[in-house]
Amino acid sequence: DAIVVALPIESAGLMVQPLYDETFQVAVAAEHSWAGRKHISGADLAKQPLLLLGSGHCFRDHVLNSCPALKRGTVAPGTLQQTVEGSSLETIRHMVASGVGITVLPSTSINPSEKQGLLRYIPFTRPIPDRRVVMAWRKNYPRVSAIDVLRQSILASPLSGVTFLDLPAREG
Repeated sequence: DAIVVALPIESAGLMVQPLYDETFQVAVAAEHSWAGRKHISGADLAKQPLLLLGSGHCFRDHVLNSCPALKRGTVAPGTLQQTVEGSSLETIRHMVASGVGITVLPSTSINPSEKQGLLRYIPFTRPIPDRRVVMAWRKNYPRVSAIDVLRQSILASPLSGVTFLDLPAREG
């Protein structure tokens, strides 16, 4: 039994195989004042109402760790940081489309066919926030060939916003 998960994970007793690095993008409503921007910096996010997954969701932690200006106490004087929490990325996507705020999404959650719908997706300026996605399985899992078939299927997928990795599995 393998899982696909973003780092960091508690990997004691597991084998871990890197799959890809995935970039993040900012999502704004189509009528938002930033909708025409080519890039956004992490510091810019502190100036807008931000929608994030609730506390305890690993993607929330990824966003906060990738954009230090969003952490409590690092907001520029005179700005008000407002964060609204949602229970799923899909709920947050609908809230952004309704004009409640903006959000940060992993590139693989963005459907290329919706690029001109109710939302606009804007890349970050460098350094571009990202995360590493891995496969993990028990060290004593007997069907390692099945793990490799799953890995090859993922690497053959047309995922946008990712850099596929050809790195060996390692003990966690």
